[in-house]
Amino acid sequence: MKFSVIMASTLAEYGGAASRRDEKIVRAIDSVIAQTFTDWELIVVADGCMKTMAIVARYDDPRIKAVKIDKRPWWDGAPRNKGIELAKGEYIIYIDNDDYWGDGHLQGIADEIGDLDWAYFNDWIYSGGDWIPRNCDIKRLGANGTSNVCHRKSLGVLWGHRGYAHDHYFNQKLLRFRNYKKINAGEYCVCHIPNSYDV
Repeated sequence: MKFSVIMASTLAEYGGAASRRDEKIVRAIDSVIAQTFTDWELIVVADGCMKTMAIVARYDDPRIKAVKIDKRPWWDGAPRNKGIELAKGEYIIYIDNDDYWGDGHLQGIADEIGDLDWAYFNDWIYSGGDWIPRNCDIKRLGANGTSNVCHRKSLGVLWGHRGYAHDHYFNQKLLRFRNYKKINAGEYCVCHIPNSYDV
């Protein structure tokens, strides 16, 4: 298997959360199913969230799995680490439950990743009524996140930092592995930026 897609999910309310996440998680899952590249599994890790489990149970696709863990503090690494533990794919890639992918997201990455240990790429943000690319700076705090990376499971990298910038600190761990580059692929649509927009 090429890709293990990991989605950490809680649908409980918290400050700065996206609206209508019970609808958006369906949009996110559907966008994975719609990929033109089909060699993937989706592991949804419900962070103490039975509502997530109920939504995922509606899907009759053997590539989609759901597992519930005990509720963790906000922005804790445990849900994604559980996904990594269960993953069977060569590469790990992430999607948040309130975002979605363009149909060619995985195909573009598969075409470019070659024998790299990991790669990073731009994502897309909503501005002026349209989607525009947002430059990913993998080393700068605030300019990279889960939407920007794909890495080999065999690297053994796990999530550790707890807090809002946990994705940046995870990506800095990837920098220890020198066989990487920025690729031109990536159709990740970031659908919520607090105090900016929510689509």
